[in-house]
Amino acid sequence: MAKKCLDAQNSTSKKREQHLLEDLLNPENYNRRVRPVVRSEDPVIVKFGLVVREIEDLDDKNQLLLTRAEIREYWVDPQLKWDSSKYGGVEYISVDPKMIWIPDIVLYDNAGVGFGSGMTRTKAVITKEGLVSLNVPTIIKSSCKIYVKNYPFDQQECKLKFGSWTYDALGIALQLENSSADLSEYSPSVAWELLGVPGEFHSLFYNCCVNPYDDVTYRIQIKRRALYHAMFLIIPCAMISVLTLLVFLLPPDCNERMTVGMAILVGLSFFFLLVAEKMPATSEAVPLVGMYYTVTMIEVSCAFFMTCWVLRFHHQNPTEGEVPKWVKVYLLGYGAKLFRFKFENSNPFGDSLQDSDVPSAESIAGHTMNDKETLVAKDTKLRNNTKRSGNSQNHVPDDKKSTNKILADNVRQQMILQARQDEWRKAALVLNHICIWIFVLAVVVSFMAIFLQAPF
Repeated sequence: MAKKCLDAQNSTSKKREQHLLEDLLNPENYNRRVRPVVRSEDPVIVKFGLVVREIEDLDDKNQLLLTRAEIREYWVDPQLKWDSSKYGGVEYISVDPKMIWIPDIVLYDNAGVGFGSGMTRTKAVITKEGLVSLNVPTIIKSSCKIYVKNYPFDQQECKLKFGSWTYDALGIALQLENSSADLSEYSPSVAWELLGVPGEFHSLFYNCCVNPYDDVTYRIQIKRRALYHAMFLIIPCAMISVLTLLVFLLPPDCNERMTVGMAILVGLSFFFLLVAEKMPATSEAVPLVGMYYTVTMIEVSCAFFMTCWVLRFHHQNPTEGEVPKWVKVYLLGYGAKLFRFKFENSNPFGDSLQDSDVPSAESIAGHTMNDKETLVAKDTKLRNNTKRSGNSQNHVPDDKKSTNKILADNVRQQMILQARQDEWRKAALVLNHICIWIFVLAVVVSFMAIFLQAPF
């Protein structure tokens, strides 16, 4: 019995709503193609609001913003008022937006398809006072100009500009529902921090038209969460630049110096390509991370050049001439003192090797002659035992004297070349330490100079 009564009440309620709709939307009384105003010169006042639920994605390369939001529109339609007492107390109804007049509010920066058609996918709620509410959940795909200068420590501002496409300010007068978008239902993004969504009202003149057009613009202000980019872009680059020190720490005789340098440069180029793929093709500014990679590649290339210079010193051919004076003064002199190198038998401030450093040909020949003199003296003593061993020098043939002189000159020349080669290698050692400190200083200064520009 109770069920029959409930069914009867539902049936009666449906009939009342149906009767109300038939009366309100009767083609003879209502035309959905005409603006709902009492006087034709009056504008339709439309309150516009935005609810931001989530920042789903910001495509840096294509400069597209994907936002999950809700569009809210409110206006009064005088033709849709009724006396609830005549319809069994019905105070509001839900109707298909295609059956009534709705404002042609569009997104000016729309980058998707069918934003306007999405406004008719939900029903509009009409109260007995004629207030029409149209709340549409949607995913907004809009264009957003990306400023890459501070990437990945950047803040972006994406504009959502809404307005009527055909009605000027005399046809539709837009009003902001609130001074900012509703964030009460916002779900935080893993990639972006939402700073705020302030709203602004504008009434602008365009070249095409005489009257101004109203629009409502929301500025979505977001800040990138930089932890991911720091872990996978900045820290690897910093580690690669630190690994470049291995090129200087390897012994000059090690053939792997050049191989390590080339491998580091190739690895850095690979990471640089990853950064380039994420960034839009723009010449307005260079992102911080791109600048850091470029500077690091230059530093690694310079380190590669300095390594070649050190190897050139270490393997310098001593027969090409004496060690230059500037090498002796600045490297073997000041440089050795700066790094506290203590070289034995070195003459850094001299113009060349002094006579005291290398034995003369006569002394070398004297050693040779004395050795041969002893042998000849012993042989003579055994034969006749009549002459003193001090006169044995007269028995040395003249051709043997010249041979000894040549041998002595060769020995002296070899000692000079060996000493000269030692000087070059000592200079290479000092130069290597200078290059290490120059590289470390350049890496630290460039890192600080670049990333201190970021708006942390």
